Amino acid sequence: MIIAYIDFKSLDCYLALDPLVALAQDCNVTIDWRPFVSRERALPTQVDDEDVTHTHHRTRAESELKLQAHYTGLRGLDVTPQRCHVDTDQALARLSRIKGDQTEFVVRCFDAHWRAQQDINNAEWLDKTVADCGLSLRESSPDLDVLQTEAEEAGLFDAPTCVIDGQLFMGRAHLPLMRRLLEAGPRTTD
Repeated sequence: MIIAYIDFKSLDCYLALDPLVALAQDCNVTIDWRPFVSRERALPTQVDDEDVTHTHHRTRAESELKLQAHYTGLRGLDVTPQRCHVDTDQALARLSRIKGDQTEFVVRCFDAHWRAQQDINNAEWLDKTVADCGLSLRESSPDLDVLQTEAEEAGLFDAPTCVIDGQLFMGRAHLPLMRRLLEAGPRTTD
């Protein structure tokens, strides 16, 4: 099983979605989707007395934006980067209540948010999407703040982050390593 921590407003999570679903299908494993509220990092600006650390942070942030633009272009995705500022916490809370395979719900939420620019926090839309996916909800909803704290205590600091056999994999770059781990099968301890 793959545990995947996601945030619908994260473009990196959206870019990881299709490859992650394909990986799970190829390796015949399920994905347990979990909410993680990512925090946007401000893009540092260049200043005259910039130190090495500030230069590193600024250059890395600029590089991340260029990579996102590159991969959205390669995938033919027409997205508005400002969608990362739109709150999706209600959709994340609904995700935490879903019983069964949440994948179709996750795909629909990402597509609605990034492609259709819909308000996926709308309760009516969420209810209809859950029903259209043939899913049901648990009566009570875990508190997102509690789930966030538990994830952070487990070592998470951003999304997407996946967990396989207790190992954390942050970002899309680790998909080949995750594939090798899944293909090798569960680890046994003697």
